[in-house]
Amino acid sequence: MDVANKLAVCKVVAQAILSDAEITDEERAFLDKLMERYQLDPAQRREVLRRNVGDDPAELVRGIDDPGARETTLRELARAVATDGVLAAAEEQLLARVADALGIPREKVEDLIADAVLES
Repeated sequence: MDVANKLAVCKVVAQAILSDAEITDEERAFLDKLMERYQLDPAQRREVLRRNVGDDPAELVRGIDDPGARETTLRELARAVATDGVLAAAEEQLLARVADALGIPREKVEDLIADAVLES
C-alpha cells in the first residue's frame, strides 16, 4: 500500500475514534500502533491527528483507489471502533458511510464488525 493510502486509512481511523466524542486509551493506542505499523514519520502523524469532529469520513477515503487498501481501510476502521468494547450509533453510521464511499457492500461491513468485536 502506498503512503497516500496509508495516510487515508489512518485519517479515517482517527476520525472514527473522534466520532463518539470520547477517546479511550485503547483507541489512542490502536491509532498509535497503526501509524507505527505503517511507518508514518512525525509530520505524517501530525497530519493524521489533525482531525475535527466535523470532518467527512467519506471524503477522507475517496482517494483510495487500490481495492486491497479499500478493504484494509474498512477492516482497520472496524477494529478501531471495537477497541473500546462499545459500538456507538455514530460509529456504526461512520462505518456505513465509509463503506458506501468505498463501494463495499453492507454485508461485508457486518462481517468486518463481527470479526473486529471477536478480536477485541
